[in-house]
Amino acid sequence: MHSRSRRRHSAVSRMLAGSIIGVTLVIGAACGMMVMQMRRSAWDQVGRVSQNLLESVERLVDRNIEIYDLSLQGVVEGLRNPEVDGIAPDLRQLVLFDRAATANGLGAILALDPQGHAFVDSASPVPRPLRFPEADFFLVHKAREDAGLYIGEPLRMGPGGRRVIPLSRRLSYADGAFAGVVVGTIAIDYLNALFARLSLGDRSRIAVFRESGELLVRSPAREGAIGRSLTKAAHFRRYFERRAGQFVATGHTEAIESLFTYSRIGDRSLVATVVVPTAAIAALWRPKAEAIAGLVALLCGGMIALTLVLQRELERRARAEEMALAANHDLARLAHTDGLTGLPNRRHFDEAFARAREQAARDRRPLALVLLDADRFKRYNDTYGHLAGDEVLRAVARVLQRQVREPEEAACRIGGEEFAVLLPGASARPAAARAEHIRQALARLQIPHVGNEGGIVTVSLGVAEAVPGEAGGQCFAAADAALYEAKRQGRNRVVAGPEAPAGVKVA
Repeated sequence: MHSRSRRRHSAVSRMLAGSIIGVTLVIGAACGMMVMQMRRSAWDQVGRVSQNLLESVERLVDRNIEIYDLSLQGVVEGLRNPEVDGIAPDLRQLVLFDRAATANGLGAILALDPQGHAFVDSASPVPRPLRFPEADFFLVHKAREDAGLYIGEPLRMGPGGRRVIPLSRRLSYADGAFAGVVVGTIAIDYLNALFARLSLGDRSRIAVFRESGELLVRSPAREGAIGRSLTKAAHFRRYFERRAGQFVATGHTEAIESLFTYSRIGDRSLVATVVVPTAAIAALWRPKAEAIAGLVALLCGGMIALTLVLQRELERRARAEEMALAANHDLARLAHTDGLTGLPNRRHFDEAFARAREQAARDRRPLALVLLDADRFKRYNDTYGHLAGDEVLRAVARVLQRQVREPEEAACRIGGEEFAVLLPGASARPAAARAEHIRQALARLQIPHVGNEGGIVTVSLGVAEAVPGEAGGQCFAAADAALYEAKRQGRNRVVAGPEAPAGVKVA
């Protein structure tokens, strides 16, 4: 009996020991997975925040350059006017620099003659005795007619030797010969002050450099870094593998392993990067991971501790499931929204159109469809660029949002520059009137378009009324045909389908 009892207790002990060992192994494995997940989450979080920060840096730099470039172009245009030379200096200042941008970090604009001597100075009617015959921006414009806006190497200006970034454009005589340069500057301290408000932390840094490698801005500032070439860095070539991306490498100016998030700045010959040391990323998760590992080691001493750990794991899983459900809900919403304009997309339109036809058939109410298309949009993109084209699409979307009466009516972007408006309860004639209101509302914006009739952005619209019992595509085809007819008749007009009143055109 004792032998059987001992064997029974031994079996229970072995079972208990085996259970404890098994539970310890399971908990240890779960702890390891949790640590890996925390590490991955920290890296993902820093990566996302770095990308958002980089987008802000791009917008700040590109916007400041764009504003200042407009000032330079205004001076270039003014100097081409032969009447400017004959007027008084004070009046010439007003004529040349009335469009010049002003801010603490934007320096004076100078016009240099073919020898590099300043002959016009926005800071004074009498130009300061400044000359830049050996500056890289002067030599580039002298050698090239097509340099456009040139962002030069950083230099020092002013009594205090303030570091600045020169922005310049070429001056040419009527025959195309080199007539000099118009140059302005952006203070590096000014950009550093802007970047300081965007920092990820004390150990992170933001940098902007030219494609040729010269460092223009570094925040926080570091003595001797500005103007230094980064081309000798082992990772320099990786900035040009793609337009934007991330990689881990050891820094050139600081021998610290870091996460580099980079992107080109618009169509400029500049690259912006946000650098976060990997040690700073590790500090986000490693202390927590170590604390969890120690806690799990203690909890493995008994079943009570195991129960607590399991309960904690279940709670973590429940939170993760809630986050997943929330993420799925957001994805479902985004799947029906156009990312550029914020309007419902083609998928939403197809579903809404099908529901509207069914509802109209049940209620025996009319249903009208308006299709509209930006006139000569490809030519607009070719003339003003795709960024300006995107702004036109957003302007059309804003007009439509003001014109439709949600939630019953809907305006959607169904592809490219084409939009659709669903008007439940509207017959052809009121729908055509609504379409005309849309056309006039966009025309009132007076968005310049030199490649379009009338010199502004316009739209052509086609209107069709759904007929009870028709196939799903007949109404759309009728509206599309009406839109095509509006294009054929000369654009900037409303044309209704066969069931609607005759098309109207208002200039």
